[in-house]
Amino acid sequence: MKLFVDTNLLVAATLDEDERGEMATKFLNLDRELATTILNLMEFRTVLTKKKQL
Repeated sequence: MKLFVDTNLLVAATLDEDERGEMATKFLNLDRELATTILNLMEFRTVLTKKKQL
């Protein structure tokens, strides 16, 4: 079964946000097949640009 990865999960893991960051990283490290969309990746880039000026 594929698990869908949403933008919030990617942001939490990347920015290591408090408790959410640790849980998000554990989720992404699961031995499962993960899926997302191009639109989620575009939103992820936009959020990182706004939050961290990357």
